[in-house]
Amino acid sequence: MLTSGGIIKAAMNKRGFKHRRTEDQFTIRGEYVRNLQFVYSKEALSRAGLVVDLVYFAVDIVGEKLVIGLYRENPDIENGVYVNSSQTVELQKFNPDEVGQALDKLILPVKDKFK
Repeated sequence: MLTSGGIIKAAMNKRGFKHRRTEDQFTIRGEYVRNLQFVYSKEALSRAGLVVDLVYFAVDIVGEKLVIGLYRENPDIENGVYVNSSQTVELQKFNPDEVGQALDKLILPVKDKFK
């Protein structure tokens, strides 16, 4: 269902994110339901340095929801996490518009933390 029609892939390509299937570090195994999470990444430069966005997609089977999470960090500094948040889409409402709206709420432009 999640790969049907390429809804996620198209939404992430539109936003400039890449899914690197060959990198094991971008596939995470969940601790509770052993779910696979597909992760897309994007890098940007800011005045504070490199900013890496990781957007993951997982399914909450019990809650019948697609969980979309954003983890934004500067890997060059200690405690460089800027954002760690998520949005959900009910599986019954899984379509390009719903996924796009959730991503628009979640992925805000990179703002420089340091001037």
